[in-house]
Amino acid sequence: MQQLTPMDAAFLYLENETTHAHGTLVWIYDASDSAPGSITRKALLDHMRARLHVSPVFTRKVERLPLDFDYPYWVDDTAFELLYHIRERSLSTAPSWVDFCELVAEVHAQPLNHQHPLWELTLVPGLDGIEGLPQRCFAILGKFHHVAIDGATGMHIINGIHDIPGRPAPESTVAIRPARSPALSESLYRAAISNLGALDKGLGLLGLSRSPKTEDEPAAAEDSNTVVPEAEDATPLPQTVFNRAITAKASWDSRSFDLTAIKGMRTSVKDATVNDVLLAIVGGGLRHYLEYRDALPENSMRAGCPINIRTEEEAGAGGNMISAMIVSMHTDIAPPLQRLRAITRSSAAAKHRAEQRGSRKILDVASVVPAQAQALLGQLAGKVSSKLNRAIQFNCSVSNLPGPQQDLYMLGGRLQNIAAAMPIMNGYGLFVGLTTCAGKLNISMSSCDSILPDPEKLGDCMEQSYRELLAATRKRPAAKKPTAGRSKSRKAAPRIQNRKTR
Repeated sequence: MQQLTPMDAAFLYLENETTHAHGTLVWIYDASDSAPGSITRKALLDHMRARLHVSPVFTRKVERLPLDFDYPYWVDDTAFELLYHIRERSLSTAPSWVDFCELVAEVHAQPLNHQHPLWELTLVPGLDGIEGLPQRCFAILGKFHHVAIDGATGMHIINGIHDIPGRPAPESTVAIRPARSPALSESLYRAAISNLGALDKGLGLLGLSRSPKTEDEPAAAEDSNTVVPEAEDATPLPQTVFNRAITAKASWDSRSFDLTAIKGMRTSVKDATVNDVLLAIVGGGLRHYLEYRDALPENSMRAGCPINIRTEEEAGAGGNMISAMIVSMHTDIAPPLQRLRAITRSSAAAKHRAEQRGSRKILDVASVVPAQAQALLGQLAGKVSSKLNRAIQFNCSVSNLPGPQQDLYMLGGRLQNIAAAMPIMNGYGLFVGLTTCAGKLNISMSSCDSILPDPEKLGDCMEQSYRELLAATRKRPAAKKPTAGRSKSRKAAPRIQNRKTR
């Protein structure tokens, strides 16, 4: 019997009619070597049946307590039925990339049923003929609730359910041994102990606890919040078209870029990182898109960037261990190299502030809020964010998700690319996911149709921003000159090479 951590539970409490706290990974496979007739729902069922042991996420569900008087528990689903979690969707006989994006958005928009384990796999066969994809191609949409995994633990699951050359295929299936649900009296007792501990910890965060510090517990730095922010932090946060109430119908697009070329761009600016280059591309893309909609704010947009704060000892632990930092994307700067220089300075300052304030402090704060209060705050958060401009802390989320380090296979197909559809909420109506696979970097844009009715246009703007930054860095002697990809037609899949310019 395992209880959810306060941070994990927060993802449950944030959900409502339009906000769903799950992510959908879009796995695209080259089926050139797959046997005829091997890409079926039955084949995927058999494949997953032998891999349920990879993670308890596959066979356990969440059980909330009456009135949320304590955090929920993980319990095994004694009525588990694999068939419920394996789906199949088909496109038309001559699908386009836009058609596929609309299908991804439709699947992503559907909430996960809390009466079952919080995951689904949807097979999408027959993607043959979409420009930019392999001649024989299929996709699998892996939907997982954020209460169970973050980016780091998600990579463990991805590796576990795929075939890896040289690794023996699993032979056994998982046997579900039910974990008992907590009795009401036991739950009340646990809640009382937990709330008393949270009270003491909360007093400790305020410096009022009488509990003696142990030798292993570091004293809080007196100057933990004395870092002087850059002038940009004093600039009012702009309100953009993305900072509105969201609707239930999702919109989504994704574009691929040459990872080697992106890595080469960072050599043009001293101390720039790959993440700085990606923020510069995203910032430029958002600038072009908002100019197109005649809605570019005078002040720079800011991105909320999740940070993995797991230690080496916590690498195998489940759930979420994330913090966040807020970075300016300098959408107010048009020249791409100038934008990259400004972002490099801003991200360094943001990292320094996060280190000074303690990245793990968010875990401590979450742990001192009683479950009932957190559930109520979660219900109010979306409503407040959609009505009060001052409640918005940043304009969009930008998250870099780790990718596989070796070739992965499913149903005989080689994993060629990974994209991601990410959760949004009221006030935060755009989430940009960055994923890598097989030498490609994907920029995926998740929103809803009332905020982003034309996701393919935003994708075009991301490609324009990439080309501009690549051209600017090529002019500098210090920059490498990898072969650049060309743009793609509106109906095409994201591709690196051999693409017609828009």
